Amino acid sequence: MNEHISYAMRNELATNSFIYFNPPSALKDWSFLAIEAILLIGFILTVVHAIRHSKKTASPAAIYTLVAAFLYGLVMDIISYYTVENFWHGEFTVMFLYNRLPLYIALFYPTFMYHAYMTIRRYNFKPSVEAISVGFFAGLSYLIFDNLGPQLGWWIWDRSNPTTWPYVSSVPLTSYHWFFLFTAAFAFLARKICWDWPQQGKSTTAIYLGITAIPVATIVLGAILFIPYNIFSKNMPPWDMAPWAANFGLASLTHALAFFAAGLVFLFNYRRPAESRDNVLILFPLLYLAGHLYMYIAKFDLFFSLSPTGLTQEGLAIGNPIAAVVAIIASTAIVLLSHPLPSDKPDI
Repeated sequence: MNEHISYAMRNELATNSFIYFNPPSALKDWSFLAIEAILLIGFILTVVHAIRHSKKTASPAAIYTLVAAFLYGLVMDIISYYTVENFWHGEFTVMFLYNRLPLYIALFYPTFMYHAYMTIRRYNFKPSVEAISVGFFAGLSYLIFDNLGPQLGWWIWDRSNPTTWPYVSSVPLTSYHWFFLFTAAFAFLARKICWDWPQQGKSTTAIYLGITAIPVATIVLGAILFIPYNIFSKNMPPWDMAPWAANFGLASLTHALAFFAAGLVFLFNYRRPAESRDNVLILFPLLYLAGHLYMYIAKFDLFFSLSPTGLTQEGLAIGNPIAAVVAIIASTAIVLLSHPLPSDKPDI
């Protein structure tokens, strides 16, 4: 029997335990603790902000958004663990679901998606522009994490699995396209259910049911948005049975054009937010960006010790530092532009 490519799946004690704890000293290196700390602090800040915002506005919409993002993250990842099965997480201090789900990943979705949504919401865009802009901002910021994780062993992709093709350095292009489109889909639904419905006087029962349905509705809407990409990539059922050949070049062009168009939508609709800097909301994005930048610098030696096939000494795929730097700069600019200083005056 072939050995599993993920060391986490070779830990029999952990894979037979719904919840498993690892001492910090047992982790692969310090970066595992670093990303856990960033997400734990970020989640606490997320909860604090949602509560503060809800008290300030006398509306539970921010809390609804947080809950919806948490539910979506759990449903999305758990489904992927038992259907697609083309990646596996490394071992972190707290692992759930038979060593498949690290605690920090369960915290990642609500923390990351809440901040992406609430940052763009400060512009008061109309729903469609808001959703597209959230998808663009989230996709841009996620690229930083998506390149760093595989090269440090936070997770590993099964590069022999056609569902991960094509690759851009260490990252399946599908991963970029998925986070961009599915986050846009989530933002569109969150605006409707978490924000518009309470304002329209919908019953609490209807709102709760809507929030519960957001994970599945996001996946359905995201899958519909994914059709143009799937037509060319043919790397997921049922598209892999289509009677034409896969064309990764056209699939890549589809993603590039869609992402570029989303960026233009944000740029052409940009206007300085009327509200001044939110000193709580801005903290996690800056911590996330600074933390990743530090880890890229601290681990930069990995780029100088690659095998002829472009892998690290541990056999891990290396990320794209140029794309990461561009994404860090652009994401930082969006964060700062979204939080003007109190002395700044909005354009009239």
